[in-house]
Amino acid sequence: MTSTNAPRIDRLLALMGARPAPIEPGRTEYAQEVGARFHDHRGRTILGSVGVLVDAVPGGAVGRSVPAGTQTVLSQVTATLAAPLPDRGDVVARGHAVHLDLEAGIGLSAGDLTGPDGQVCGVLTSRSIVVTRGATHADEVFDGDPLPVPVPEPVTDRAEFADLPGLQVVTSIASGAVARGPLAGLFGVDMVSVDRGLVVGEFAPQAWMANYFGTVQGGNLIAVSDLLTGLAAQTLTAAAQDYRALDLCIDFVRSPALDGGPVRVRSEVVRAGRRLAVIDTELVDTSGVILSRAHASVQLL
Repeated sequence: MTSTNAPRIDRLLALMGARPAPIEPGRTEYAQEVGARFHDHRGRTILGSVGVLVDAVPGGAVGRSVPAGTQTVLSQVTATLAAPLPDRGDVVARGHAVHLDLEAGIGLSAGDLTGPDGQVCGVLTSRSIVVTRGATHADEVFDGDPLPVPVPEPVTDRAEFADLPGLQVVTSIASGAVARGPLAGLFGVDMVSVDRGLVVGEFAPQAWMANYFGTVQGGNLIAVSDLLTGLAAQTLTAAAQDYRALDLCIDFVRSPALDGGPVRVRSEVVRAGRRLAVIDTELVDTSGVILSRAHASVQLL
């Protein structure tokens, strides 16, 4: 039976402007309005713009399928994009549990992303695992004071860098000559080094990124992984040449601590042809421990 009550929404989803649909066992649905504050340096909506949503859906469908008091976390999420995400308007994410084996402690789920016109923009799959740790920060995350919505950082007029080769654009972002964009500003991503086919950045986990376990929610890692993946792809492009992600698969190895210091993000092109680049992105903590690893395909247009 479907409930008419919407689920409690955590502060991070609320910060992103996500709106939940009524509760249905084994299913989740959220809508998020995208726009200027979620754009990259090109003024575009990318997968990272809805990374928090992609983490919450469809994995949340498994979370609603397990017995009360049982906790699950995502161990892997794959997003395959069928079409570019809209630059403005609602993106709706829907998820449903596909398989749940409590004895093995594994759940599989699937879902999709649709745009304002109902067109499917992407397909999602995820794997969840049952964990024994408690939801120590649930009261704060679900019932604490709302998070302040930040003013988005500006976007440099694309005409100012349209004639530059992609490597020079990314180098200019690192130097500050080209604005890093609202999405990178939201997550505080700074460039550490840039070379053709290789981009390294850093961001510092902040309290607002927390999940109910008191660690960094995986959607933040999706967002920064996708951001750096795109920049690594851009270093391959000629002047006026564009790019777009076709898919991203991320394995969550270890949850970053909120007070664990900066996280380093390293995106490297492992294979590039005329039309397609394959890029690996790794997130590590200050001691070099791997936190997540993503694999993506990016189309060079």
